[in-house]
Amino acid sequence: MIHRKTYRHWIQEVSGPGKIEILRPDLDWPSIWREIAALPANVKEMMFLFNQRLLPTRTRCHRFDSLADENCQLCHQFPETDEHLVIYCPLRNKVWSWLEGAVRRHGCKTPPENFIRGDIGPTRHRRTIFTLVAAYIYATWKERSHNRIPTEVEVENLWVSILPPPQK
Repeated sequence: MIHRKTYRHWIQEVSGPGKIEILRPDLDWPSIWREIAALPANVKEMMFLFNQRLLPTRTRCHRFDSLADENCQLCHQFPETDEHLVIYCPLRNKVWSWLEGAVRRHGCKTPPENFIRGDIGPTRHRRTIFTLVAAYIYATWKERSHNRIPTEVEVENLWVSILPPPQK
């Protein structure tokens, strides 16, 4: 849970004069939020924070404290942005490749930068893919605090446990 005072500070930082982080206007946000609503509360909150660019990544924390290290705590090579955390960190390559392969096998054709935010595109496996991506983001952030990378098995087990029953 994010502390209210910290959240308000982030909101000011994100939306202050000349500091607007533009949420991807090209994505189908109503559809994304409908899918998020079906997730368990802890995963739902994580997806909300991720999609609003409010996760306290090292890059964001560096904005508040210039002495804080902004580089990824695992690879130590690149700034820890949202995208680096879930897509581009070289140490996450194995689990990311597995996720991208699973998403593609279920029929998602959108670029990684879109589907990682929940824009799956037209496919009959939309909820399945969305839940898999949400499980990956949740597991990645949770394990980040333990300085480790989730395995494919951990992400898949979480995915199966939160996958809503099929809609009728």
